[in-house]
Amino acid sequence: MKLFGGAKLILIMILATFLVSPEKLPTELLGSWRVGAPYDTHQPVGLDASQEKFIRSLRLRYTPDRIEVCGKNITIQSIKLESLTSARFLQRYNLPPDLIGFGASPIVEVSINPPSSMNTCGPYENPGVHAFIGQNKHVVIEVANDYFPLVKMK
Repeated sequence: MKLFGGAKLILIMILATFLVSPEKLPTELLGSWRVGAPYDTHQPVGLDASQEKFIRSLRLRYTPDRIEVCGKNITIQSIKLESLTSARFLQRYNLPPDLIGFGASPIVEVSINPPSSMNTCGPYENPGVHAFIGQNKHVVIEVANDYFPLVKMK
């Protein structure tokens, strides 16, 4: 019986090494940010001028386990990271990444929590849960197909 218990423990340890560990928030995103003016991407967006103004007034703070936005602390339940080439970004978003300040380098797409899990800012889509990180710590958030740079606060 002890032999079976030991084999079971070894099997569990082997399986644990193959399980995907949960993604962590990239360190480039950690800290406090203000939202900059949206990029002109020449695409239809889901925000009007007053909504863009509201998004621009936001301050976001990312910690390893929370997002603070609209005066609320939101627990991070899940994080999905994906590295995109410029061609893949263009294919996925129908937008050349240079229009939002990214060069030809890989872009890390960050998706936080399931899309319908948060409603932090009332009628607005959840600001800060969909972000892109490029070279030189350039960070952009997407809200309703509108792209806003984040500016690090000191």
